[in-house]
Amino acid sequence: MKKILFFALCMLFALMPLAAQDDRPSADDLPTLDELEPGWNILEGSEETVCSRGDDYQFFVRPGESPESRLVVYFQGGGACWNGLLCADNGPYDATVTDSELDDYEGIFRFVEANPLVDDHFVFVPYCTADVFTGSNTHEYSPAVSIEHQGFTNASYVMDWVYDNFEAPEQILVTGSSAGAYGAIMFAPFLMEQYPDAQVVQFGDAGVGVTPVGWAPLGTWGIYENMPPFIDSLANTDPETFTINVLYAESAAAYPDQQFAQFTNVDDEVQINFYNFSTPTPNDWTTEMRQKFAELDALENFSYYVAPGADHTILASDQLYTLSSDGVDFIDWFSELLEGEPVEDVACAECDAE
Repeated sequence: MKKILFFALCMLFALMPLAAQDDRPSADDLPTLDELEPGWNILEGSEETVCSRGDDYQFFVRPGESPESRLVVYFQGGGACWNGLLCADNGPYDATVTDSELDDYEGIFRFVEANPLVDDHFVFVPYCTADVFTGSNTHEYSPAVSIEHQGFTNASYVMDWVYDNFEAPEQILVTGSSAGAYGAIMFAPFLMEQYPDAQVVQFGDAGVGVTPVGWAPLGTWGIYENMPPFIDSLANTDPETFTINVLYAESAAAYPDQQFAQFTNVDDEVQINFYNFSTPTPNDWTTEMRQKFAELDALENFSYYVAPGADHTILASDQLYTLSSDGVDFIDWFSELLEGEPVEDVACAECDAE
């Protein structure tokens, strides 16, 4: 009898975490936009969402000034990993989402008069999966290192809430910084397909995608299973020839009336370091970056802004309001881009003259 009771108790305790996990909400169970408080609100993840090492996921929403305000979907940055060394506990990636994610954010997250997004709805998509929002895969790099590359899964959960709560927004900015820049181009076609009547601007902040052609980690993370199925050229893409430029080019071709754009500093140290880790025979990153932009510049609905220096990202920094390149203030260029019309490229010509 004691053995039976002991076994029953063990089974009960073993099942308790699963029961608690099953109690987590689906996107349909979360508070609606109308039920949120002014300022930032924290919304829980579900049983399907997870950070790289098993921690719970959550996301953040800040209601705009009116129902007609622009919808801003921002993908957070935070590094990446693709081997046992980089994916170890002290690797160059964020593995958790905390309540204080936004505490140090400035730039577009300072809601002041100079901010062109001051009145808008903000959906902040946190990042904790080391896969630049492309993944839906669990990968074991070694017996001691297993990573939940579920960035696409987590962001799709957030998008389900967005779709449920924004019936027909007139204007959308889909953007992100660093790793989040890849989330922005990954999910831009999904938002454009969901809202065909909206004016959508995609803006990648410091995520040019300088990696080898057919870069293997993208397949490890699961990007090819997550391509938009409604764009045939992407749904049937060849992993051997894929680069992030393909995602830009095919998305821009599929939605010629929408605008796509990127920003980078000319000698971005973070992007350079990740590129050097990605290949045993790296070329000059700045040369590769300019080549990427030259390829995309053939698209009528793609624009870029290259700034001087080695800094990384602009949107969450107050440099947003002070940066200038080629005599063009970034805040003016960015505000013009938000109007949904093509803007002139800013190439940082003075950088080449140095």
